[in-house]
Amino acid sequence: MQQTPSSIPGIEQETHPHRSRWCRKVIQPCLVSAVVSLCFPIIIFLAIPATMSLTFSLYPASSLSSFNVSDSHVATEWTLVFSIENPSKLIPVKYSHMKATIVLDSAPLAHAKFSFFIHKAASLTNVRAHFHSALPRANELSIKSLVSGLERGEVMVDIVLSSGRRLSFGAWWVPVFDVSVTCNDLIFTVESDGGGLTLVVGSSNCVLGFFGYV
Repeated sequence: MQQTPSSIPGIEQETHPHRSRWCRKVIQPCLVSAVVSLCFPIIIFLAIPATMSLTFSLYPASSLSSFNVSDSHVATEWTLVFSIENPSKLIPVKYSHMKATIVLDSAPLAHAKFSFFIHKAASLTNVRAHFHSALPRANELSIKSLVSGLERGEVMVDIVLSSGRRLSFGAWWVPVFDVSVTCNDLIFTVESDGGGLTLVVGSSNCVLGFFGYV
């Protein structure tokens, strides 16, 4: 006699709910704790020097080395030396894409770019930049101020500097916050030999910022 489908005995599969629950309750938290325990010291190790207050200033050797005022153009040559101090005693810093702008009466006067360099831990580095401008003599306020200052032997400008940064971590360079610096009301006065204008000592007032904001 043939068995009907309804009389075929069912096959029960053995499951292991306790093992699955044990994995979720024990193994997963252990993995999370291991990852956090490994990453947290690394984050702290990099975060502290990334937010340390760097020291930027202009070296007294900075100068408006030469200038020429004609009926049609105003040409200037600037040599600025930035002193940068790395406060971290352990981590070198790589500066890249560094650029600076000389600003007069809120108008850009000259630009310069720097080659990347590595700043050793707990050290002071001087970085030199050369600026050149040849502007048409127009009725703009900034040009008038520049000509007037050159004629009386005293020019006051602002400097805006920005740079990307990477921190040394073993064989890798880890990118951190970009840095921005503004040095306000820098005064250059005529030299005794009349060859150019030099930076007045103590006139540098540099403000540090991160993420491109000051």
